[in-house]
This record gives sequence, C-alpha cells and structure tokens, in this order.
Amino acid sequence: MDDSEDDWLSLKPQEPLPSQCCGSGCIPCIYDVYQKELEQWEEAKAKQDRSLLTRKKPKVDQLTEDTYQYKFELPGNSSLGLSLGQHIVLRGLVNGLEIQRAYTPITPVNAEGYFDVLIKCYEGGLMSQYVKSWKQGESVFWRGPFGGFPYRPNQS
Repeated sequence: MDDSEDDWLSLKPQEPLPSQCCGSGCIPCIYDVYQKELEQWEEAKAKQDRSLLTRKKPKVDQLTEDTYQYKFELPGNSSLGLSLGQHIVLRGLVNGLEIQRAYTPITPVNAEGYFDVLIKCYEGGLMSQYVKSWKQGESVFWRGPFGGFPYRPNQS
C-alpha cells in the first residue's frame, strides 16, 4: 500500500452509529474511543507512519481443530493497558461488509510488546473467514479497550 490519499482515507476510523452506543455511560464510551482513534489516525497521517495504526500478526498456533492462538506485536515495549473485565474489538472487511467482534486478550495485563488472543473459527462465520484470510505479517486493525465494568477485588 502506498501513501496516496485514498489509502489513508481507507484507514480512517469510522464514526460509530448511534445504535453502537449502549447509552449506559460506560468509560470509555465508543465515541471517546472513536475520538482517540481519529486523533491517532491524524497523527499517523501527518507523520506518514502507519505503524501507529496497525498491529501485525506475526505468529499463530493451532490449539485444536478449530481454535487458534494469535500473537500480535505492539509498538516498542508498549502494553494494551487493559484491566480485567475489558476487551478489544477486531475490525475487518469480508465481501465488502465491515465486521467486528470483541475479544478478551489472554495475555497477562503487564505483558509488554505483544498480546495474545484465542480465536475459535466457525465454518461459514464471517469473522472466521476474515481471520483465515490473514497472511503472515499482515496488518490487522483492533479498537479498544472497551468495558465499563473493570474487576475490583474484594468489592461487590
């Protein structure tokens, strides 16, 4: 992919639909996340640096007939910064249809430079088709963190 305007526009985050907001006042709200992603996109575009937007899939381990563990790189020694009870959203395109699915990383919260996700692939599943189409080192787009109910030990 070169640095043409059309290429950059294809990477621009899409504003959430009103139906995608749960209205519960969760933190972060999907609109907060969108604003943050838009700022990241604007910074990446100004610097012509796509590494600020994408995570590469360098490794996959098949655990069962239909279950895979994917390891994704993070820039430098950064971490996802997720708390227990939070998740991230995988976004992809299958047959011109934008799809997304929430996943909870299985990596320790203090892991640096990478995160792992366990994905079960279903025959005929749209996300499964997208996941199975990945090539080694290909960029994959994640959003998040989401989840306004982080775990707090010893609290009800």
